[in-house]
Amino acid sequence: MKLFKKLFLQIFLAFLVLSQAVFFYLLYESRRQAVESIQHYEKLSFQGKTGELDQKLRGMYETEEQEIQDRIVASAFRQYVGSQGILYRGTKELFNISAYEYEVEDVFKRTDDRENGLLLKNGERRLLLFWDTLTFGKNYRVLYYKDITEIYQRFDKLFLEGLLFTVGALLFIGVFLFHGIYRTIRPLVELKKTAALLADGNYGIRLPVRGKDEIAELTESFNQMAEKIEEHVEKLSTVNETQRQLLGSLAHELKTPMTAIIGYADTLLTLRLSERRREQALQYIGDECRRLSRLSVKMLELTGLYEMGESTIEKKEVEVLPFLEKVKELTFWRLQEKKLSLEISCTPEDLTKTMDQDLMMSLVMNLVDNAVKASKEGGKIWIRADERELSVRDEGKGIPLEDLARVTEAFYMVDKARARSAGSVGLGLAICEEIAMLHGARLSLESEEGKGTCVHLFY
Repeated sequence: MKLFKKLFLQIFLAFLVLSQAVFFYLLYESRRQAVESIQHYEKLSFQGKTGELDQKLRGMYETEEQEIQDRIVASAFRQYVGSQGILYRGTKELFNISAYEYEVEDVFKRTDDRENGLLLKNGERRLLLFWDTLTFGKNYRVLYYKDITEIYQRFDKLFLEGLLFTVGALLFIGVFLFHGIYRTIRPLVELKKTAALLADGNYGIRLPVRGKDEIAELTESFNQMAEKIEEHVEKLSTVNETQRQLLGSLAHELKTPMTAIIGYADTLLTLRLSERRREQALQYIGDECRRLSRLSVKMLELTGLYEMGESTIEKKEVEVLPFLEKVKELTFWRLQEKKLSLEISCTPEDLTKTMDQDLMMSLVMNLVDNAVKASKEGGKIWIRADERELSVRDEGKGIPLEDLARVTEAFYMVDKARARSAGSVGLGLAICEEIAMLHGARLSLESEEGKGTCVHLFY
């Protein structure tokens, strides 16, 4: 939930700062414009009153008696300006019926504010001041004020109301934002929990994909990854189980010949045998050792195929007829041992197939080797290839129907005594089936006892 808290706080604080900045700016601008409007209006009003006062005094005669002149000016001032003004001669206050007193020298010094007015704070009150010099007497000054405290109070009240409204709005928006972000972030939280379960070994778990946004795409990618991991783990488990079974079968296969080898070796070491018996014992030891050597090679080959993925084999276009001629060439001496003939055919002659040539050569050689072992001396073997399949057929002893489904299992042999005498270790067809699977093909066997066997490789 760390990401959720960060997002919520950042968005909420950003909205809070933005909303308050806009609120304070609008409030400040509204008050400023209101004060400026009053300044403009009061300025015109003040100028009108002082203009009338000047006009009135202009028709009077100045007198040498200052006191009398002050009373004349004060009387006219009271009539035109009234209680909102103060009359000064120089810095001396002549008439003031307002509730305020001012440091007049300080006010008059602020000549820059003469046109726009001077804003002062008197206790809790806010006053707008204007002043001007009368033309009559040349020494009379009028100070005019306007109490605008009510405007500030009204805006202070508006500020409090706006602040309360903003707090309420922020609370509402905060709740809405909380739920909105939580709904958005929830798939990521579920993704985190699911990833933890996946790490604990629950490879079958998946997440529902909601919507079509980036998080939904991430969820879909996660599900695909989990599916690939599950497939990979299942494949590894299958390979491990297969190899475990292979090792168990290998241990079983090694036990009998090793026991016999040890027994014959002990006999040769402890007993005096005739030359013929000694040669038989040595021959048996040699045959069994060679069979164990072949068994180890086949085991390494089959184990490597189980660990190999389809993506690791190197497929390329191969001409089938030259490929079969190579098979015939490599099996020539093996065929000559039993005076067998091998006939190959390819339809069409320029047929090509995509394959890993080394692996496919191993497959066909194993099938031919099995056919040689099953055939009688002087027999015949056929290899046929066309667009659909490649087949190897012999005229050997055939396979009983009840054994036909199991002959592709590792170490399974129909006639163990005959198979061992022929040098078989029961891994040939298991290797062939694994190579076929790596090529996306399948093996199919047809056999009849006494008439032979045909192995089909369907591409």
